[in-house]
Amino acid sequence: MDTKTSVCVACRANRGEIVAPGAALYDDGLWRLEHTFEPIPMVGWLVLKPLRHVESLADLTAEEAVALGPLLRRISQAMNETLAPAKVYAALFAEAVAHLHIHLIPRAADLPEASRGPDVFTLLSQAAHTGKNLGDVDEARRVALAIKQRLAQPSAPGA
Repeated sequence: MDTKTSVCVACRANRGEIVAPGAALYDDGLWRLEHTFEPIPMVGWLVLKPLRHVESLADLTAEEAVALGPLLRRISQAMNETLAPAKVYAALFAEAVAHLHIHLIPRAADLPEASRGPDVFTLLSQAAHTGKNLGDVDEARRVALAIKQRLAQPSAPGA
């Protein structure tokens, strides 16, 4: 293991050294899905990342790239069925953590305007800086397990 992957938070989580509420929700040998770590910014905020240390979409293998689109769709569907959000945001910056990771955020209908769109990340910053969960961790575990169960169901052909 090189130094980069030994200190990378995403790589450490992929190795099970850091565990999110509900643990791994999905792992197909290419991609891993988890709830955000504590302190959580909201219930249902998920993070999808490749198991391999990758820092750019351009660096994905063909197999990883082909799997990504359908997987994002399945996760969004599972989030819709579980949480019934007004929208599911998908965001990729990989700035604070260089390892490519996609935030999948359930935007509730009653989320204040000041926390919508890219401003939703103020909630992530607030949780990190205060060290306090902004959502109920037990509920996050329940939601994570419900999403895991939905993702474990076989997809219908063409679905």
